[in-house]
Amino acid sequence: MKQCARIVSGVVAAVCALGVTVGAQQQMSAAEVDAVKKEATAHIDKYYRLFSEQKPDMLANEVFNIPWLVIGGSGPQADLTKEQAQARFQASMKQLVESGWSRSVFTTENVCVLNANAAIASGYNTRYKADGSVISVGGVTYILGKSKDGWRIVSYSGHPRGKVVRCD
Repeated sequence: MKQCARIVSGVVAAVCALGVTVGAQQQMSAAEVDAVKKEATAHIDKYYRLFSEQKPDMLANEVFNIPWLVIGGSGPQADLTKEQAQARFQASMKQLVESGWSRSVFTTENVCVLNANAAIASGYNTRYKADGSVISVGGVTYILGKSKDGWRIVSYSGHPRGKVVRCD
């Protein structure tokens, strides 16, 4: 539990550090904000594509920051290594496939650009069966950071579909 608390503190500190660097304090133009929104949205679309293609290794290597943190109903859970992340994705995919799942689609309702290297994307995830019927719809919010390797999901949390994180 103490290790998880340290990880949560570290993730929060890292996200906050992104927001207080000199570059982050500079005012962004509307075009720059739009570019970050498009990049963040494209990265989440990549996540959903790779997840639906059941490629846990690519998720751990190309989509998520390691370590990363999911904050769910059981509280924060961290994956400290790529292997832990892959195991989590594999278990999730196995459970979904057993329930008849075929693919998931994220509908972005809002992207809040914090700075050129940090954004919060909020919307909802729709899970489908192969016949096109809907299994479930749930709200999700992602915290994304841009590193030397590009955009990565740092953390996410599920929530009711109607709860959308806004900048205002």
